Amino acid sequence: MSLKSNILFILLILTTTTAIAQDNLIFAIDVIRHGDRTPIKNIPKAHQWTTGSGQLTATGMQQEYKLGSKLRKIYVDQYHLLPAHYETKTLYVRSTDADRTLMSAQSFLMGLYPLGTGPYLPDSTDAALPSAAQPIPIHTIKEENDSLLIPKTDKAKFKNLLKQYVFSTAEWKTKNEELKPHYDKWSQATGINITDLYQLKSLSDTLYIDQLYHYPLPVGLSDEDAQTIINAGRWVFVTTFKSPEIGRITGNELLKVIAKNLRKASQQKTSLKYILFSAHDSTLLSQLSALGVPASTTPPYASDLNFSLFDTGNQHYIVKIKYNDQDVLIPGCDNKTCTLEQFLGLGNL
Repeated sequence: MSLKSNILFILLILTTTTAIAQDNLIFAIDVIRHGDRTPIKNIPKAHQWTTGSGQLTATGMQQEYKLGSKLRKIYVDQYHLLPAHYETKTLYVRSTDADRTLMSAQSFLMGLYPLGTGPYLPDSTDAALPSAAQPIPIHTIKEENDSLLIPKTDKAKFKNLLKQYVFSTAEWKTKNEELKPHYDKWSQATGINITDLYQLKSLSDTLYIDQLYHYPLPVGLSDEDAQTIINAGRWVFVTTFKSPEIGRITGNELLKVIAKNLRKASQQKTSLKYILFSAHDSTLLSQLSALGVPASTTPPYASDLNFSLFDTGNQHYIVKIKYNDQDVLIPGCDNKTCTLEQFLGLGNL
């Protein structure tokens, strides 16, 4: 290699190293969906779940634990955003007041701060808790008061929004007319009186979980029927939040909280480094819609919507948004990132 080539190679290494060094993660927020759960409602003429409505399963616990472990490698090992051992006031966790989201947060945190990272007794080699476990506070409020993480808190208001922006559309009416001839058959087979398209959302969810766990279909319901209902129910759920108006109304409160914390971090007005919101698929759908990028499919269990604030040097801050590890391309932002100013400008956040 010539002297000129050597110099160019060294300059390239130095430039790359400097760029990486300047790409400093200073704050992160994750909005996650709970893990695998039991159905919210049983189908009268199908398998009857007796383990409780909407309860996190062992599979769901493991999904969230793996997510927390993966993010530990990013936040602790790669970027050193969080300390290796939990420190008060470096992170804040809030969950909706549901068993599955509270337990998902607990499982996630066991991955983020696993056994062995907890405190030891003063002047002792004895851990405070077995296996040096690390408890971390999880905050919540009653479901009926939680407009931050539950888009449908005010059910009457949400129903009116659906009537105004969803049920009246040609797309919705066409889908309803397409499936309407099957309602009587499906009603007889399931024991549920199906009269409108929106009802398929709940039925779809239970059928999907029953099939996931290999429980038989109701007598009179074919595999094709079940798949049609599952696909229709998912379409209903996603379409519910595709309207920009519904996204803005149901999602802006949380987006404003996210923006407020990113701004404070850029101004060095907080000791916080990380926030975890443990919530639901509807939470993620409303956030994506509010960002101007409505989802085309329902969020899988343990889905993650991440907001990361980077200091790139000279007080220039960028926000990277990822959904299940994929870049979210926000309208009005540059390629895969937003400047902090661009992000704060979304919907006047």
